[in-house]
Amino acid sequence: MIFLGTCAADGLPNPFCECPLCEDARLHPENGRMRSCFLLDEKNLIDCGPDISAECTYAGVKLANLDNLFITHTHEDHFDPSNAGLLSMSMTRKGKPLDIYMSEEAYNATLAKFNALTIAELAESDACVDFSKGLIRLHSITPGKPYEVGEYTVTAIPTTHRVSHREHAVNYVFEKDGQRILYACDTGYYPANSLEMLKNADLDILIMECTWGNLTDKDTASHLNCEAFLIQLERLESCGAISDKTRIYATHINHKHSLTHPMIQKWFDDRSKYKVIVASDGMRI
Repeated sequence: MIFLGTCAADGLPNPFCECPLCEDARLHPENGRMRSCFLLDEKNLIDCGPDISAECTYAGVKLANLDNLFITHTHEDHFDPSNAGLLSMSMTRKGKPLDIYMSEEAYNATLAKFNALTIAELAESDACVDFSKGLIRLHSITPGKPYEVGEYTVTAIPTTHRVSHREHAVNYVFEKDGQRILYACDTGYYPANSLEMLKNADLDILIMECTWGNLTDKDTASHLNCEAFLIQLERLESCGAISDKTRIYATHINHKHSLTHPMIQKWFDDRSKYKVIVASDGMRI
């Protein structure tokens, strides 16, 4: 499993910004971050934003064998539809389809985006929507309902991260061989129904966003800061979702706070009863 990207929408450094964090990332590229993306294995990817080519090159991986893409929501830093062009220009996939999973609201928004981009003509089929040559198949999934996708049982979890009046992001629980992973980007505090879905989940790995770093004046309904991250951990522990065995990672971190990568790691080391590892681009777990 690889963190291909660990930043929020801004990117770090943001090319239009001269804030201390962006300047630090220019001097110390190891502190930089590309837009969030996570590779479960060579066949399964979570989100696919505008940095995907650079991320794969940086991590030394390829997506030639990718079967499934799980989209958390349709904000462009998480899902860039123009990447379909990269897929269609592959010389080696030879028509192998890519199955893309997302919420119903994201599904409808994606159809509109593909229509606007005129990447391909749409054709209805019984199981999915096929784009030209069958290279892409979209699937709408219902939060709380388990789906069998390849070797994984996948369940979408609703969040409070608002994309539009029609769409909110979903997070994903992946289960394989008795191991459970929760990928929690983007989200604010989980609502009661989400915590109920995660009750007694006994997660082995939790990967959760920490967009605002040490900022305390930002709304945590849609994104978490460091303090909200810890409160969310307490709630997840209370419902049996995490325990001492759970490996916890912080990701999706923007540049608008005052903590470099080593500093945000120290923040958690000094204040958290949980062992929190701050992820970096290319990190393998």
